[in-house]
Amino acid sequence: MKTNVTLVSQSRELFGITIRQETQTGHLNLSDLQRAYDLARKIHGWSDRSIDKVLESKQNHERIYYILEKNVFNKVLDSEVVIKPGIRGFIEHVERQGITKVLKSYGAYSTKGARHTKSTWCNPYIWVLIAMEMNPMLYGNVITWLTDGLILNRIEAGNMFKDLAKGVAKFPDTDYANLARALNHIVFGRHESGIRNTGTEQQLRELERLETNLAFSIDSGFIKSFSQLMDHLRQLWSKKYPLIAS
Repeated sequence: MKTNVTLVSQSRELFGITIRQETQTGHLNLSDLQRAYDLARKIHGWSDRSIDKVLESKQNHERIYYILEKNVFNKVLDSEVVIKPGIRGFIEHVERQGITKVLKSYGAYSTKGARHTKSTWCNPYIWVLIAMEMNPMLYGNVITWLTDGLILNRIEAGNMFKDLAKGVAKFPDTDYANLARALNHIVFGRHESGIRNTGTEQQLRELERLETNLAFSIDSGFIKSFSQLMDHLRQLWSKKYPLIAS
């Protein structure tokens, strides 16, 4: 089972607060968003506002429904199919159970940690909706995230590694740790624990392309063994870093 790593890229800061994102779910941290808002509120004199209030808005319930319709409904979640309820059924469910309980039931919202480390996460598109509703200045910051693609690149890089892992699983001598190290050396120029967690948009896009190409080459039979794969990666590294390689 793939470990759910938390990404803390400096490319995702709001008013000095780093916004964390999980690799496995793609969820962004709402607690970080609230901290960023509270800090900016003191600096700019904004009114006191909480994420809970934004979530309680009936208008936002409709918006959340259509986000879920595009990203969650009719998909497999923990081996169970999430059935699309229809807008009326969804709103009625929210009125009975509350929005956070409903989102949890769809795997779009979670709370983790003990009392002193408690932290809340949610679907990245819902997170963006909440951030944009909090304040116009936050809107201006977050709207750029939708165009630069780092959030999506993070998710896609993780998804493509899953496909690559499936491909190399056919090789009896596959060493996943060595494979991960080789990919890191090519993309980041070095290897260290958790280095992908701080990847920039450009680095994650490069990683996604590399993993996609390798998975395709294995599936197509161009790469037929793990040793051949590693030789190919060494060639890519030498080509990218000729001065070091020589």
